[in-house]
Amino acid sequence: MSDELYTGDLDISSVQTRSQLAAFLRTVHLRADRPSLRTLEMRTRHESTPLSKTVVSEMLKGTRFPRKAVMVSFLRTCGVSEDVMESWRRAWERVAASESAVYRPTPGRDRPPGGGARANWPAAPDHTNGPEIPVARTGRPRGVMAALPEPRAKQPQDPANPSTRGRAVPGPLIRRRELGTLLRSLRVSAGMTIDQVASRLLCSPSKVSRIETGFRSGTLRDVRDLCDLYQVAAAERDYLMELAREGKRHGWWQSYDLPFAAYIGLEADATSIDTCHATIVPGLLQTADYARAIEVGAFPVRGPELIEQAVAVRLTRQRLLTQEDPPQLHTIMDEAALRRVIGSPAIMKAQLDSIVEKSSLPNVAVRVIPYDTGAYPALDSSFTILGLPNQMPEVIYVEGLFGFIYLERRQDIERYRSIFCEMQSIAASEQESIALIVNASRDLASRM
Repeated sequence: MSDELYTGDLDISSVQTRSQLAAFLRTVHLRADRPSLRTLEMRTRHESTPLSKTVVSEMLKGTRFPRKAVMVSFLRTCGVSEDVMESWRRAWERVAASESAVYRPTPGRDRPPGGGARANWPAAPDHTNGPEIPVARTGRPRGVMAALPEPRAKQPQDPANPSTRGRAVPGPLIRRRELGTLLRSLRVSAGMTIDQVASRLLCSPSKVSRIETGFRSGTLRDVRDLCDLYQVAAAERDYLMELAREGKRHGWWQSYDLPFAAYIGLEADATSIDTCHATIVPGLLQTADYARAIEVGAFPVRGPELIEQAVAVRLTRQRLLTQEDPPQLHTIMDEAALRRVIGSPAIMKAQLDSIVEKSSLPNVAVRVIPYDTGAYPALDSSFTILGLPNQMPEVIYVEGLFGFIYLERRQDIERYRSIFCEMQSIAASEQESIALIVNASRDLASRM
């Protein structure tokens, strides 16, 4: 499709407000023959920035200011070429500056005890990476926020350091977990048990429990009834209702029927991923051929379609390593994972070479525990520690032959964190680990 057909006559340089930007985006949508929101969602579900029907609808109406990446993804999907994309990015930045002025609160008002500012509250919106701004606010409820850990002071941003750049609005699972944390704190403050709440709401205790753990999306009616029960103030209620709405957004992984969808939802928003694998290469570092060989060997009864779907999911997950604000990935592997030939020597060599290449990313660290180390903690286990945004507690994900479990108790987190630190202390250094991987690749080359 020709770019001139869509943007050649549009004066993008005149855009100053959200409504003006939305009007131009609607024009692009019209000239692209008005692809349905469902079509846009399906076309981008494997992209680094998938589009959701709700976000696109609100963006075109002007009721939501999108992230820059969302706007660019929409334009690309409608057929706008890269040659003119920079003018759209500059237009977005002008609007972001005006949005920042609109949403900035009066100094000294509605601050939490200690003067901290919680991420994703628009007390001073950080539009560096384009957070979505669904509604305007000039403050934040105090009572609900007191239920969460005191946030750390915001670190200055350093473009050269990925760990200091602002993150986009968290995904639906993180929002549900934040909502659950707040509701659980309100219940405890009200002096009520889960059974008592379930009895008052005429529902099962397991439903209340799953809402509080974040693994079930409470309906707006559920949250409204809980707010009534706990006598939540109006400002706090608004925030909880917004969390409930955002918790119903769809992530790209929800298009698949995955038994570990909850893990992918957490991984997608993680700020750090510390993973230990004794026998295979971690999924975030696997090549397509290696992942396919793993699936064929581990699940021989699966048909080709399901195997290819599993490979596609794995490759899509890996895009978070090179996104604008990637998580810090620290992985520890046993040397056995390097030496076990999966698929064929050629496939295995390509996998090892890929690990070396990805280890050059500033947010990826690969460590190997050599054969001569002997026995060590977690020798017979694989686990991942997910660090989450907004001061949410870490989550431990443990895989096994017959399933997986999530651990969130403080003592479990401390135990696994201690084990991971001990494994780091006995593993080869990053430089030595890469040398081990290169040597294993050379050994395979000699056998081909």
